[in-house]
Amino acid sequence: MSKSADVELAQLKTAVHYFVSLLEEGSLVKSYDASARNEIAQVLELILEKVEGLPDEVPEHLVQAAVVRSIVGAAERLRLQESEAFFSRQMREAEAAASIHGHILVDWEQVPGEEGVEYQAACQKCGGFIYVSLSGTYNLLLDSCERV
Repeated sequence: MSKSADVELAQLKTAVHYFVSLLEEGSLVKSYDASARNEIAQVLELILEKVEGLPDEVPEHLVQAAVVRSIVGAAERLRLQESEAFFSRQMREAEAAASIHGHILVDWEQVPGEEGVEYQAACQKCGGFIYVSLSGTYNLLLDSCERV
């Protein structure tokens, strides 16, 4: 006796969601590092989302294309998460270094026209700037905060 497609799909979704939770938690899949587990989990979640949105009777090659889009999408999400973590770390380090020299930085803002690849913060006392980008930190603050 064969299962209906709806029952099979529901069971597959349950299994994949459970596997995703195991990947994210990490205790049963220790051979992969955290970023690999995270990327695999994101791919699986995206596959479920994309396949669920496909119309009935879609050809197999389009289902396969949905999988490829899921892999690319997960890689992009992971890249963005890594960039955000890098920026956050760079900003905290820049803030600490600035405060050692007496600077008080205002909130970070995205540099106009740079599409999220560069942020800046100014010292509210002296007006000096510090920039953070994927290629590095550019400190335009004086060694000692003084009103210029």
